[in-house]
This record gives sequence, structure tokens and C-alpha cells, in this order.
Amino acid sequence: MRRFLPIAALALLAACATSRPPAPEPDPMTDPTIIGAVNDAAVQGSIEAEHGAIVGRNIGRVAGVLAAVFGGPERESLDDTIDRYRDTRDAFETAGAAIGLAHGATEGAKRGFEVDQRFAELHAMKGVTVFRPYPDMIDVYLDDPSLAKDVKAVFDAHPGWIIDVGTERESDRIVLHCQLR
Repeated sequence: MRRFLPIAALALLAACATSRPPAPEPDPMTDPTIIGAVNDAAVQGSIEAEHGAIVGRNIGRVAGVLAAVFGGPERESLDDTIDRYRDTRDAFETAGAAIGLAHGATEGAKRGFEVDQRFAELHAMKGVTVFRPYPDMIDVYLDDPSLAKDVKAVFDAHPGWIIDVGTERESDRIVLHCQLR
């Protein structure tokens, strides 16, 4: 046992010394990532969780009154009846929030994934520089104006995109602002 620890320590040291350095972290503004899916899942999930909690609380009030009036033993204290009402109301509110969160996160991730896919397609094109100022928006800088048709072709099969054409102030490069509705 005494010889095992020094040998294990040397093996661990050798393994750590020969390991590869970590890969550089991607920049979500210029490199294809899943930032759109994650962001939209979080945003839409929290919005729908809030709405689900409101609906669940309203349903929980009715269910709590029914549980307080008709549930429990024949003789009990007023505190026990109020606790049963609160527990039932809170359970429905939590369930509504959970259902809203799950639905919103799923729908938001689908929407964000659409943005991520278009960003990756544009990132692979030559003569095009893409930048993501917001998770649901893509700015496309064109070196050649004839590439505008190719860029718009990326979005043609995918409805719901707003493409605004502009120019960069410092140079003559065309800028396309692409945002998913």
C-alpha cells in the first residue's frame, strides 16, 4: 500500500503533463454556437412559466376552496383547513409554472435553433462576414454586392425572417440586418 500512492501520484502527474490544452472558447458573436437556442429557451420559458403560474394560481384557488371545504376530517382546527387550502393552491401554481416553463423552453429552443442554423450557413459562405449583435439577430457584411442574392437564398426557404438592407458608414460594404420575427 505504501508503494501504491507514490506510483499513483506519478501516473497522475504524467497524465496531466501530457494532456492537450483546452480548446479556445468560441465567441458567440462571431462563431456558430447554440446561443440562440439557449437564449430563446430561457426567455420564452420564463415568460410562459409566469403565465402558467398565474393560470395555475387561479385554478388552485378554486381547488383549494374545494379541498378546504370538503377535504379533511369532520372536526379539525381552522389552521388545518387554511393550510390545506394553501397547499392545494400552491401545488396548482407550481404545476402551472412547470408546464408553462417546459412548453416555453421547447418552443423557444426551436425558434433559437432556427437562428443558429442560418448563422452557421452564413458563416460558411466565402466573402461574407457575419456578426450576431443579439441572439435573435444576424448582421451580414458583404464584400461583394452580388452576394446579396446568395445570402437571401439562405432565408428564402425559412419564412418569418425580416431582412433590412443598409450600408456600412466607413466603407461601401453592404449590411443585411436579419432578424427572426
